[in-house]
This record gives sequence, C-alpha cells and structure tokens, in this order.
Amino acid sequence: MEHNDIEKYGITASGKRELLKYLSGERLTRKEAMLAKCYECMNGYTDGKVDCQVESCPLYPYMPFGICKITKRRKLTPEERVEVGKRLKKARAIKKRVNQTEANIIESRARNPLLNVRISNEA
Repeated sequence: MEHNDIEKYGITASGKRELLKYLSGERLTRKEAMLAKCYECMNGYTDGKVDCQVESCPLYPYMPFGICKITKRRKLTPEERVEVGKRLKKARAIKKRVNQTEANIIESRARNPLLNVRISNEA
C-alpha cells in the first residue's frame, strides 16, 4: 500500500495512523508496529473491522479486531502453587536485601563525604 492510497481508500481504524507514521519514516513502538502490520495485512480493513482469522500469524493474538485474545491462564496444581509461592517469597526477600544495602550505602555516604570522592587515574 502506498501512502496516498491509505489516505484515500483506507478506512479509519486501529493501525491506519501507525502505518502512515511508519511510511513517513518515523519510528514506531512495538504496539504501533503490530497495529500497522495488521492494518496493512488486512488491506486497510476495506472489508470492515473484522477478525482476519489467520490463526497461524504470530500477531493474531494482538489483532485489534480479533476474537482471540491472550486471556488464558495456566491452571496450577496445589503443589505448583506452593512452589511458585516459595520462589516469589525468595525473590521478594532478595529484593528487600538489595534495597536495604543500597539504603545503607546512601546513608554511609551522607555521613562520610569522603566516600563520595572519586579517584581519577588520569595524569
């Protein structure tokens, strides 16, 4: 599709603005790129804003007018729930220790200004 064709024949739908932005040479975010690709693939949604039904496409779950949406959640067994809970608790404890260590370093530097001096090797 050409820039002029999109403006002339393309209907207003998710992806039109993003595709025009891309064709103008601007950078797109991932989401904008996905919307632009769907708009292009569906030929500007000239048949209407409908599901493309191309389930083999890697972008299909993200299609703006698609029926398929990523909402499936994995069913965990009680044993898996316990294991996930243990991993989460361990990760939170590590994060708390890191944050506490950073706070201690900042506090130490505030009390002793000599710790803030950087030594340069340049002659």
